[in-house]
Amino acid sequence: MKDPIVQEVREARAAVAADFDFDLHKFFAWAKTHTAIEKKAKHWLPTGPIKQTVKATAKSKSPAPRKRAVRPARALA
Repeated sequence: MKDPIVQEVREARAAVAADFDFDLHKFFAWAKTHTAIEKKAKHWLPTGPIKQTVKATAKSKSPAPRKRAVRPARALA
């Protein structure tokens, strides 16, 4: 009796291995660059709570949600 989940995992592993021509060095080089790109992308995300500077009054209340403030981008050197 074959487990369908185990079979699916084995097929996925074989597909990934085939994408990198069954070469572990290519796979780990890709994984290293992919991890670095992910870390860099997470660095630019806002980490703290967003402060809203607009004071709501009885007249200006709107049912539409307000946009979140975004940290300005830094210039790459």
